[in-house]
Amino acid sequence: MNQNIKDKIKNTLPEFVFDNLYEDYTFDANGKIIDGYLRGENKGLESKRIDNMKDVLGLITLKEIRMDNLVSEIESRLGLDEKAAREVALIMLSEIFYPIKDFFPGIDDEILKLGGELPKIKPKTISDQLLKRESEIEDMRRREEQVEQERMADAIVTEGIESLITKFPEAGMQTIGSQDSIEVKSMPVKMKPMIKYWIADYKEKMGYYQHSNLERVQYVCHDKNTRNMNEEERRQLNLVLKSWDGELALPYSTKRKKIDFALVNED
Repeated sequence: MNQNIKDKIKNTLPEFVFDNLYEDYTFDANGKIIDGYLRGENKGLESKRIDNMKDVLGLITLKEIRMDNLVSEIESRLGLDEKAAREVALIMLSEIFYPIKDFFPGIDDEILKLGGELPKIKPKTISDQLLKRESEIEDMRRREEQVEQERMADAIVTEGIESLITKFPEAGMQTIGSQDSIEVKSMPVKMKPMIKYWIADYKEKMGYYQHSNLERVQYVCHDKNTRNMNEEERRQLNLVLKSWDGELALPYSTKRKKIDFALVNED
């Protein structure tokens, strides 16, 4: 059986469903199908058909092959004619899957449609404990999917501030500084201390060319807009301006929708 199919059965279905594939009656039924329908002089073809049979059993278990479509699937996958395919389908349903019929609603009708008789054996029942396990597995799968979605959603995009503002406008609206507003010459009123307004003020006062570290320090430490900033706020502003001058890439969190200054490597 394909390993992916086997892993999926083992990890997502109740244990008694997985174990059913390894019961003695399942091995006996497999042997009956192989000896009666799959043997041939071409050993390579025989081996492929046996592998395909095991995959069919796995896909039925996963309910990825519907019972009402089983005959046509067997014809296609095992290379059998319709009569042989119906006989193989009847063996699978009656001898392999009927013992866990509670897991396969409608299996009685399919056996009768194929001309078979319902087995006299007493099927295994799904206990409350097994139903609880199915529920626990489903809850675990949902939690894993949620964690993965959250992990994927928290991508860190590391680029220059100009590129970040273009791709993520929220980056330009991130504030730096605890003051209520700053004065930007080109703006008719005082503006919130957002990154995009700090950059506008910096360019207007210091020029639109690339600046040296000394020029940035002069602006960050001595401009009237920065007068009441603390050390950490000045550091963040300096990093933004350094990035604007093309000397530094900044990490932007797509989940938090802001630049994460704690991740900046200043070496």
